[in-house]
Amino acid sequence: MLLFLSILFSGLRAVYADTPLTAKVDKRVELLGIVARLAEYPEYCRNDNAPYIADIHAHFDRYKTHPLIELMRRLKKENSIGYDAVVRMALHLGQPPGLKPIVPFTNRIPEERWSKENAEKFIDLLRQFYAETRCGDFFDSQHTRYEHAEKAYNKQLRHIDLKWFPAYYGINSEDTFHLIVGLGNGSNCYGLSIDRPDRTRDIFSIMGAWMFDADGNPVFTPEMLPTVVHEFGHSFANAHIRRHENDLGEAAGRIFGQVSEAMKRQAYANSTIMLSESLVRVSVIRYLLNHGDTTAATRQVKQDIAQGFLWMSKLSRLLTTYEKQRNAYPTMESFMPRIVEFFNNTADQIDRWPRFVSIEEFENGDNQVDPDLKTLTIRFDRPMFGGYGFGYGPLGQEHFPLKKVNGYPNDRTITIDIALKPNFEYQINLLSIGFFSTEGWPIKNTLIRFKTGSKK
Repeated sequence: MLLFLSILFSGLRAVYADTPLTAKVDKRVELLGIVARLAEYPEYCRNDNAPYIADIHAHFDRYKTHPLIELMRRLKKENSIGYDAVVRMALHLGQPPGLKPIVPFTNRIPEERWSKENAEKFIDLLRQFYAETRCGDFFDSQHTRYEHAEKAYNKQLRHIDLKWFPAYYGINSEDTFHLIVGLGNGSNCYGLSIDRPDRTRDIFSIMGAWMFDADGNPVFTPEMLPTVVHEFGHSFANAHIRRHENDLGEAAGRIFGQVSEAMKRQAYANSTIMLSESLVRVSVIRYLLNHGDTTAATRQVKQDIAQGFLWMSKLSRLLTTYEKQRNAYPTMESFMPRIVEFFNNTADQIDRWPRFVSIEEFENGDNQVDPDLKTLTIRFDRPMFGGYGFGYGPLGQEHFPLKKVNGYPNDRTITIDIALKPNFEYQINLLSIGFFSTEGWPIKNTLIRFKTGSKK
Protein backbone atom coordinates (compact mmCIF):
# COMPACT_ATOMS: atom_id res chain seq x y z
CA MET A 1 0.00 0.00 0.00
CA LEU A 2 2.76 2.47 0.91
CA LEU A 3 4.58 1.75 -2.34
CA PHE A 4 1.39 2.30 -4.35
CA LEU A 5 0.62 5.60 -2.65
CA SER A 6 4.19 6.78 -3.03
CA ILE A 7 4.01 6.21 -6.78
CA LEU A 8 0.61 7.86 -6.99
CA PHE A 9 1.70 11.00 -5.18
CA SER A 10 5.02 11.32 -7.00
CA GLY A 11 3.26 11.08 -10.33
CA LEU A 12 1.10 14.06 -9.44
CA ARG A 13 3.73 16.29 -7.91
CA ALA A 14 4.83 17.91 -11.15
CA VAL A 15 1.24 18.71 -12.05
CA TYR A 16 0.36 20.56 -8.86
CA ALA A 17 3.48 21.65 -7.02
CA ASP A 18 4.58 24.17 -9.67
CA THR A 19 1.35 26.18 -9.45
CA PRO A 20 0.95 27.73 -5.99
CA LEU A 21 -2.56 28.48 -4.81
CA THR A 22 -3.29 32.14 -4.13
CA ALA A 23 -6.54 33.65 -2.97
CA LYS A 24 -8.21 36.25 -5.15
CA VAL A 25 -11.19 38.55 -4.83
CA ASP A 26 -12.99 37.96 -8.12
CA LYS A 27 -14.95 40.86 -9.60
CA ARG A 28 -17.42 38.46 -11.23
CA VAL A 29 -18.32 36.93 -7.86
CA GLU A 30 -18.54 40.34 -6.20
CA LEU A 31 -20.74 41.67 -9.02
CA LEU A 32 -23.19 38.78 -8.83
CA GLY A 33 -23.20 39.02 -5.03
CA ILE A 34 -24.13 42.70 -5.28
CA VAL A 35 -26.91 41.92 -7.76
CA ALA A 36 -28.29 39.16 -5.51
CA ARG A 37 -28.17 41.52 -2.53
CA LEU A 38 -30.11 44.21 -4.39
CA ALA A 39 -32.66 41.55 -5.38
CA GLU A 40 -32.96 40.69 -1.67
CA TYR A 41 -31.77 37.09 -1.81
CA PRO A 42 -31.64 36.32 1.94
CA GLU A 43 -28.44 34.27 1.69
CA TYR A 44 -26.67 37.28 0.13
CA CYS A 45 -28.07 39.87 2.54
CA ARG A 46 -26.01 39.24 5.66
CA ASN A 47 -24.35 42.34 7.09
CA ASP A 48 -21.35 40.78 8.89
CA ASN A 49 -18.91 42.68 6.68
CA ALA A 50 -20.39 46.01 7.74
CA PRO A 51 -18.00 48.57 6.16
CA TYR A 52 -18.04 46.83 2.79
CA ILE A 53 -21.80 46.34 2.85
CA ALA A 54 -22.28 50.02 3.69
CA ASP A 55 -20.20 50.95 0.64
CA ILE A 56 -22.27 48.62 -1.56
CA HIS A 57 -25.55 50.16 -0.45
CA ALA A 58 -24.24 53.71 -0.78
CA HIS A 59 -23.20 53.10 -4.37
CA PHE A 60 -25.89 50.73 -5.67
CA ASP A 61 -29.17 51.21 -3.77
CA ARG A 62 -30.45 53.74 -6.31
CA TYR A 63 -30.47 50.92 -8.88
CA LYS A 64 -32.78 48.52 -7.03
CA THR A 65 -35.44 48.93 -9.72
CA HIS A 66 -33.07 48.19 -12.60
CA PRO A 67 -34.49 45.57 -15.03
CA LEU A 68 -31.68 43.19 -14.06
CA ILE A 69 -32.74 43.28 -10.42
CA GLU A 70 -36.37 42.71 -11.38
CA LEU A 71 -35.29 39.68 -13.44
CA MET A 72 -33.31 38.32 -10.50
CA ARG A 73 -36.34 38.64 -8.23
CA ARG A 74 -38.46 36.74 -10.75
CA LEU A 75 -35.85 34.00 -11.16
CA LYS A 76 -35.66 33.57 -7.41
CA LYS A 77 -39.42 33.12 -7.21
CA GLU A 78 -39.98 31.02 -10.32
CA ASN A 79 -36.73 29.04 -10.75
CA SER A 80 -35.33 28.94 -7.19
CA ILE A 81 -32.16 30.71 -8.29
CA GLY A 82 -29.98 31.35 -5.26
CA TYR A 83 -27.00 30.13 -3.24
CA ASP A 84 -24.51 28.32 -5.54
CA ALA A 85 -26.49 29.08 -8.72
CA VAL A 86 -25.44 32.72 -8.36
CA VAL A 87 -21.69 32.06 -8.12
CA ARG A 88 -21.96 29.34 -10.76
CA MET A 89 -23.23 31.95 -13.21
CA ALA A 90 -20.46 34.34 -12.17
CA LEU A 91 -17.70 31.84 -12.86
CA HIS A 92 -19.11 30.88 -16.26
CA LEU A 93 -18.54 34.46 -17.43
CA GLY A 94 -15.41 36.31 -18.45
CA GLN A 95 -14.23 39.26 -16.42
CA PRO A 96 -16.12 42.57 -16.69
CA PRO A 97 -16.89 44.65 -18.60
CA GLY A 98 -17.15 42.02 -21.37
CA LEU A 99 -18.82 39.34 -19.23
CA LYS A 100 -18.89 36.89 -22.13
CA PRO A 101 -19.72 33.23 -21.47
CA ILE A 102 -16.52 31.20 -21.26
CA VAL A 103 -18.35 28.13 -22.57
CA PRO A 104 -21.57 28.09 -24.64
CA PHE A 105 -24.71 28.23 -22.52
CA THR A 106 -27.22 25.39 -22.70
CA ASN A 107 -30.22 24.43 -20.61
CA ARG A 108 -27.72 22.69 -18.28
CA ILE A 109 -24.89 25.25 -18.42
CA PRO A 110 -24.24 27.21 -16.28
CA GLU A 111 -26.90 25.39 -14.26
CA GLU A 112 -30.30 23.80 -14.83
CA ARG A 113 -32.12 26.37 -12.72
CA TRP A 114 -31.11 29.15 -15.11
CA SER A 115 -32.08 27.73 -18.55
CA LYS A 116 -30.38 28.96 -21.72
CA GLU A 117 -33.01 31.61 -22.43
CA ASN A 118 -32.90 33.15 -18.96
CA ALA A 119 -29.10 32.99 -18.81
CA GLU A 120 -28.68 34.86 -22.09
CA LYS A 121 -31.21 37.50 -21.09
CA PHE A 122 -29.47 37.83 -17.74
CA ILE A 123 -26.01 38.53 -19.14
CA ASP A 124 -27.37 41.16 -21.57
CA LEU A 125 -28.93 43.00 -18.63
CA LEU A 126 -25.84 42.38 -16.50
CA ARG A 127 -23.62 44.21 -19.01
CA GLN A 128 -26.07 47.12 -18.99
CA PHE A 129 -26.11 47.15 -15.20
CA TYR A 130 -22.32 47.10 -15.00
CA ALA A 131 -22.01 50.12 -17.29
CA GLU A 132 -24.96 52.15 -15.97
CA THR A 133 -24.00 51.75 -12.30
CA ARG A 134 -20.32 52.62 -12.90
CA CYS A 135 -19.48 49.33 -11.25
CA GLY A 136 -15.89 49.54 -12.46
CA ASP A 137 -15.46 52.73 -10.42
CA PHE A 138 -16.83 50.94 -7.36
CA PHE A 139 -14.36 48.09 -7.76
CA ASP A 140 -11.52 50.59 -8.13
CA SER A 141 -12.58 52.26 -4.88
CA GLN A 142 -12.40 48.89 -3.10
CA HIS A 143 -8.93 47.93 -4.32
CA THR A 144 -7.26 48.32 -0.91
CA ARG A 145 -9.99 46.27 0.79
CA TYR A 146 -9.69 43.48 -1.77
CA GLU A 147 -5.91 43.43 -1.54
CA HIS A 148 -6.02 43.20 2.26
CA ALA A 149 -8.45 40.26 2.08
CA GLU A 150 -6.23 38.42 -0.40
CA LYS A 151 -3.15 38.86 1.80
CA ALA A 152 -5.03 37.66 4.89
CA TYR A 153 -6.09 34.45 3.16
CA ASN A 154 -2.73 33.82 1.50
CA LYS A 155 -0.97 33.72 4.86
CA GLN A 156 -2.70 30.39 5.57
CA LEU A 157 -2.76 28.72 2.16
CA ARG A 158 0.67 27.08 2.41
CA HIS A 159 -1.01 24.51 4.66
CA ILE A 160 -3.31 23.14 1.93
CA ASP A 161 -2.09 19.95 0.25
CA LEU A 162 -3.60 20.13 -3.23
CA LYS A 163 -1.90 16.90 -4.31
CA TRP A 164 -4.01 15.00 -1.80
CA PHE A 165 -7.30 15.44 -3.69
CA PRO A 166 -6.49 13.65 -6.97
CA ALA A 167 -4.35 11.10 -5.13
CA TYR A 168 -7.10 10.23 -2.67
CA TYR A 169 -9.77 9.95 -5.35
CA GLY A 170 -7.40 8.05 -7.63
CA ILE A 171 -7.29 10.35 -10.62
CA ASN A 172 -4.37 11.89 -12.50
CA SER A 173 -5.34 15.13 -14.16
CA GLU A 174 -4.19 18.64 -14.86
CA ASP A 175 -7.03 20.43 -13.10
CA THR A 176 -6.33 23.92 -11.80
CA PHE A 177 -7.35 24.95 -8.28
CA HIS A 178 -8.64 28.44 -7.49
CA LEU A 179 -9.54 29.97 -4.15
CA ILE A 180 -11.87 32.95 -4.33
CA VAL A 181 -12.67 35.25 -1.43
CA GLY A 182 -16.33 36.26 -1.70
CA LEU A 183 -16.57 39.40 0.40
CA GLY A 184 -20.23 39.89 -0.51
CA ASN A 185 -21.25 36.28 0.17
CA GLY A 186 -21.70 36.56 3.92
CA SER A 187 -20.69 33.32 5.62
CA ASN A 188 -21.74 31.12 2.70
CA CYS A 189 -19.05 29.06 0.95
CA TYR A 190 -19.33 27.10 -2.28
CA GLY A 191 -17.42 24.46 -4.19
CA LEU A 192 -17.78 23.92 -7.92
CA SER A 193 -15.86 23.17 -11.09
CA ILE A 194 -16.01 24.21 -14.72
CA ASP A 195 -15.13 21.83 -17.55
CA ARG A 196 -12.75 23.14 -20.19
CA PRO A 197 -12.84 22.03 -23.85
CA ASP A 198 -9.52 20.18 -23.33
CA ARG A 199 -11.20 17.99 -20.65
CA THR A 200 -9.37 19.61 -17.77
CA ARG A 201 -11.22 21.52 -15.08
CA ASP A 202 -11.05 24.73 -13.12
CA ILE A 203 -11.82 23.77 -9.52
CA PHE A 204 -13.08 26.48 -7.19
CA SER A 205 -13.37 26.95 -3.46
CA ILE A 206 -15.37 30.14 -2.91
CA MET A 207 -14.95 31.27 0.67
CA GLY A 208 -17.27 33.73 2.38
CA ALA A 209 -16.11 36.10 5.09
CA TRP A 210 -17.48 35.93 8.63
CA MET A 211 -14.65 36.99 10.96
CA PHE A 212 -13.29 40.53 10.98
CA ASP A 213 -10.71 42.60 12.84
CA ALA A 214 -11.35 45.91 14.60
CA ASP A 215 -11.00 47.77 11.29
CA GLY A 216 -13.56 45.59 9.54
CA ASN A 217 -11.04 43.61 7.50
CA PRO A 218 -11.67 39.87 7.07
CA VAL A 219 -9.63 37.46 9.15
CA PHE A 220 -8.74 33.94 8.02
CA THR A 221 -7.55 31.44 10.64
CA PRO A 222 -6.24 27.86 10.43
CA GLU A 223 -9.57 26.66 11.87
CA MET A 224 -11.20 27.68 8.57
CA LEU A 225 -8.96 25.47 6.45
CA PRO A 226 -11.30 22.43 6.67
CA THR A 227 -13.90 24.58 4.94
CA VAL A 228 -11.50 25.22 2.05
CA VAL A 229 -10.87 21.47 1.84
CA HIS A 230 -14.63 20.86 1.98
CA GLU A 231 -15.38 23.17 -0.93
CA PHE A 232 -12.61 21.76 -3.13
CA GLY A 233 -13.89 18.30 -2.24
CA HIS A 234 -17.23 18.90 -3.97
CA SER A 235 -15.48 18.84 -7.35
CA PHE A 236 -14.27 15.30 -6.63
CA ALA A 237 -17.10 13.77 -4.59
CA ASN A 238 -20.30 14.96 -6.25
CA ALA A 239 -19.83 13.07 -9.50
CA HIS A 240 -19.54 9.74 -7.68
CA ILE A 241 -22.90 10.28 -5.99
CA ARG A 242 -24.53 11.28 -9.28
CA ARG A 243 -23.21 8.18 -11.05
CA HIS A 244 -24.64 5.91 -8.35
CA GLU A 245 -27.83 7.86 -7.69
CA ASN A 246 -30.09 5.02 -8.86
CA ASP A 247 -28.38 2.52 -6.56
CA LEU A 248 -28.58 4.93 -3.62
CA GLY A 249 -32.00 6.45 -4.22
CA GLU A 250 -34.30 4.28 -2.11
CA ALA A 251 -31.98 4.12 0.90
CA ALA A 252 -31.14 7.81 0.63
CA GLY A 253 -34.82 8.71 0.67
CA ARG A 254 -35.41 6.72 3.84
CA ILE A 255 -32.43 8.29 5.59
CA PHE A 256 -33.38 11.78 4.44
CA GLY A 257 -36.85 11.28 5.86
CA GLN A 258 -35.29 10.92 9.31
CA VAL A 259 -33.03 13.99 9.13
CA SER A 260 -34.79 16.26 6.63
CA GLU A 261 -35.46 19.02 9.15
CA ALA A 262 -31.77 19.36 10.00
CA MET A 263 -30.78 19.11 6.33
CA LYS A 264 -33.21 21.75 5.12
CA ARG A 265 -31.99 24.19 7.77
CA GLN A 266 -28.66 24.02 5.93
CA ALA A 267 -30.28 24.41 2.48
CA TYR A 268 -29.73 20.70 1.68
CA ALA A 269 -33.09 20.23 0.03
CA ASN A 270 -32.98 16.60 -1.04
CA SER A 271 -31.36 13.23 -0.45
CA THR A 272 -28.86 13.56 -3.30
CA ILE A 273 -27.42 16.72 -1.79
CA MET A 274 -27.32 14.98 1.59
CA LEU A 275 -25.26 12.12 0.14
CA SER A 276 -22.89 14.47 -1.70
CA GLU A 277 -22.37 16.38 1.52
CA SER A 278 -21.72 13.10 3.32
CA LEU A 279 -18.94 12.08 0.94
CA VAL A 280 -17.44 15.57 0.96
CA ARG A 281 -17.53 15.80 4.74
CA VAL A 282 -16.00 12.39 5.30
CA SER A 283 -13.26 13.36 2.85
CA VAL A 284 -12.47 16.38 5.02
CA ILE A 285 -12.19 14.10 8.05
CA ARG A 286 -9.88 11.74 6.16
CA TYR A 287 -7.78 14.68 4.89
CA LEU A 288 -7.27 15.88 8.46
CA LEU A 289 -6.40 12.40 9.71
CA ASN A 290 -4.08 11.77 6.77
CA HIS A 291 -2.25 14.97 7.71
CA GLY A 292 -1.95 14.08 11.39
CA ASP A 293 -4.51 16.50 12.82
CA THR A 294 -6.59 14.14 14.95
CA THR A 295 -7.90 16.99 17.09
CA ALA A 296 -9.39 18.80 14.10
CA ALA A 297 -10.71 15.52 12.69
CA THR A 298 -12.50 14.71 15.95
CA ARG A 299 -13.94 18.20 16.05
CA GLN A 300 -15.13 17.80 12.46
CA VAL A 301 -16.88 14.49 13.21
CA LYS A 302 -18.70 16.05 16.16
CA GLN A 303 -19.74 19.05 14.09
CA ASP A 304 -21.06 16.87 11.28
CA ILE A 305 -23.05 14.68 13.65
CA ALA A 306 -24.48 17.76 15.35
CA GLN A 307 -25.63 19.00 11.93
CA GLY A 308 -27.60 15.82 11.27
CA PHE A 309 -25.03 13.56 9.58
CA LEU A 310 -25.45 10.89 12.24
CA TRP A 311 -23.55 8.24 10.26
CA MET A 312 -20.32 10.22 9.86
CA SER A 313 -18.21 8.36 12.40
CA LYS A 314 -19.10 4.99 10.87
CA LEU A 315 -18.56 6.27 7.32
CA SER A 316 -15.12 7.56 8.28
CA ARG A 317 -14.20 4.14 9.64
CA LEU A 318 -15.30 2.57 6.35
CA LEU A 319 -12.89 4.84 4.47
CA THR A 320 -9.97 3.33 6.40
CA THR A 321 -10.63 0.15 4.40
CA TYR A 322 -10.28 2.16 1.20
CA GLU A 323 -7.03 3.69 2.42
CA LYS A 324 -5.52 0.38 3.55
CA GLN A 325 -6.51 -1.56 0.44
CA ARG A 326 -5.66 0.77 -2.44
CA ASN A 327 -4.36 -2.16 -4.49
CA ALA A 328 -7.91 -3.55 -4.41
CA TYR A 329 -9.53 -0.11 -4.60
CA PRO A 330 -7.24 2.14 -6.69
CA THR A 331 -9.93 4.80 -7.15
CA MET A 332 -12.87 6.13 -5.21
CA GLU A 333 -15.08 4.97 -8.07
CA SER A 334 -13.91 1.40 -7.52
CA PHE A 335 -14.86 1.74 -3.84
CA MET A 336 -18.31 3.17 -4.49
CA PRO A 337 -20.10 -0.22 -4.26
CA ARG A 338 -18.92 -0.37 -0.66
CA ILE A 339 -20.30 3.11 -0.02
CA VAL A 340 -23.61 2.17 -1.66
CA GLU A 341 -23.71 -0.88 0.60
CA PHE A 342 -22.96 1.33 3.61
CA PHE A 343 -25.92 3.63 2.97
CA ASN A 344 -28.23 0.70 2.26
CA ASN A 345 -27.23 -0.79 5.62
CA THR A 346 -27.63 2.59 7.31
CA ALA A 347 -31.19 2.85 5.99
CA ASP A 348 -31.93 -0.67 7.23
CA GLN A 349 -30.68 0.31 10.68
CA ILE A 350 -32.83 3.41 11.12
CA ASP A 351 -34.97 1.55 13.63
CA ARG A 352 -31.83 0.99 15.68
CA TRP A 353 -31.07 4.69 16.04
CA PRO A 354 -31.59 5.70 19.69
CA ARG A 355 -34.49 7.97 20.52
CA PHE A 356 -35.57 10.09 23.43
CA VAL A 357 -38.67 8.47 24.94
CA SER A 358 -39.89 10.55 27.85
CA ILE A 359 -39.27 12.57 30.98
CA GLU A 360 -40.43 10.73 34.06
CA GLU A 361 -41.59 13.82 35.95
CA PHE A 362 -43.83 15.39 33.24
CA GLU A 363 -44.55 15.30 29.51
CA ASN A 364 -42.29 17.20 27.15
CA GLY A 365 -44.02 20.51 26.37
CA ASP A 366 -45.88 20.68 29.71
CA ASN A 367 -46.91 24.24 30.67
CA GLN A 368 -47.58 23.63 34.37
CA VAL A 369 -44.37 22.09 35.73
CA ASP A 370 -43.83 22.40 39.49
CA PRO A 371 -41.19 25.13 40.03
CA ASP A 372 -39.95 23.25 43.12
CA LEU A 373 -38.90 20.27 40.99
CA LYS A 374 -35.18 19.57 41.49
CA THR A 375 -34.44 16.55 39.28
CA LEU A 376 -35.26 15.39 35.74
CA THR A 377 -35.18 11.74 34.70
CA ILE A 378 -34.66 11.37 30.93
CA ARG A 379 -35.37 8.01 29.28
CA PHE A 380 -34.16 6.54 25.97
CA ASP A 381 -35.55 3.62 23.99
CA ARG A 382 -32.41 1.45 24.09
CA PRO A 383 -29.13 0.98 25.99
CA MET A 384 -26.87 4.03 25.81
CA PHE A 385 -23.09 4.18 25.82
CA GLY A 386 -22.90 6.40 28.91
CA GLY A 387 -21.89 9.80 27.56
CA TYR A 388 -24.02 12.91 27.38
CA GLY A 389 -24.28 16.33 25.79
CA PHE A 390 -26.65 19.10 26.85
CA GLY A 391 -26.99 22.49 25.18
CA TYR A 392 -29.06 25.65 25.20
CA GLY A 393 -32.29 25.80 23.23
CA PRO A 394 -33.26 28.68 20.93
CA LEU A 395 -34.15 30.85 23.94
CA GLY A 396 -30.54 30.81 25.15
CA GLN A 397 -28.66 30.46 28.41
CA GLU A 398 -31.19 32.24 30.62
CA HIS A 399 -33.75 29.50 29.87
CA PHE A 400 -31.35 26.59 30.47
CA PRO A 401 -32.08 25.06 33.91
CA LEU A 402 -29.41 22.37 34.17
CA LYS A 403 -27.17 22.57 37.24
CA LYS A 404 -25.58 19.13 37.50
CA VAL A 405 -25.45 15.85 35.57
CA ASN A 406 -25.91 12.96 37.99
CA GLY A 407 -25.31 10.17 35.47
CA TYR A 408 -26.99 6.94 34.41
CA PRO A 409 -28.79 4.92 37.11
CA ASN A 410 -29.32 2.34 34.33
CA ASP A 411 -28.29 2.14 30.68
CA ARG A 412 -31.51 3.73 29.35
CA THR A 413 -31.91 6.58 31.85
CA ILE A 414 -29.94 9.67 32.79
CA THR A 415 -30.78 12.07 35.63
CA ILE A 416 -29.89 15.74 35.99
CA ASP A 417 -30.38 18.36 38.69
CA ILE A 418 -32.21 21.54 37.70
CA ALA A 419 -33.09 24.91 39.24
CA LEU A 420 -36.45 26.46 38.32
CA LYS A 421 -38.47 29.56 39.06
CA PRO A 422 -42.24 30.10 38.70
CA ASN A 423 -43.94 31.06 35.46
CA PHE A 424 -40.86 30.71 33.30
CA GLU A 425 -40.05 28.87 30.08
CA TYR A 426 -37.15 26.41 29.92
CA GLN A 427 -35.35 24.49 27.19
CA ILE A 428 -32.72 21.73 27.21
CA ASN A 429 -31.22 20.44 23.98
CA LEU A 430 -30.13 16.79 24.00
CA LEU A 431 -27.15 16.88 21.63
CA SER A 432 -26.33 14.16 19.15
CA ILE A 433 -22.61 14.68 19.76
CA GLY A 434 -23.04 13.47 23.35
CA PHE A 435 -25.67 10.72 23.37
CA PHE A 436 -24.75 7.43 21.63
CA SER A 437 -26.28 3.99 21.85
CA THR A 438 -24.09 1.01 22.71
CA GLU A 439 -24.16 0.22 18.96
CA GLY A 440 -22.52 3.56 18.21
CA TRP A 441 -25.49 5.46 16.76
CA PRO A 442 -26.15 9.02 18.03
CA ILE A 443 -29.58 10.40 18.78
CA LYS A 444 -30.97 13.23 16.70
CA ASN A 445 -30.75 16.61 18.42
CA THR A 446 -33.86 16.68 20.62
CA LEU A 447 -35.35 19.71 22.35
CA ILE A 448 -36.91 19.33 25.80
CA ARG A 449 -39.11 22.34 26.52
CA PHE A 450 -41.47 23.17 29.33
CA LYS A 451 -42.91 26.02 31.35
CA THR A 452 -43.34 26.23 35.10
CA GLY A 453 -46.58 27.17 36.80
CA SER A 454 -47.10 29.39 39.83
CA LYS A 455 -45.44 28.51 43.09
CA LYS A 456 -47.70 26.41 45.31
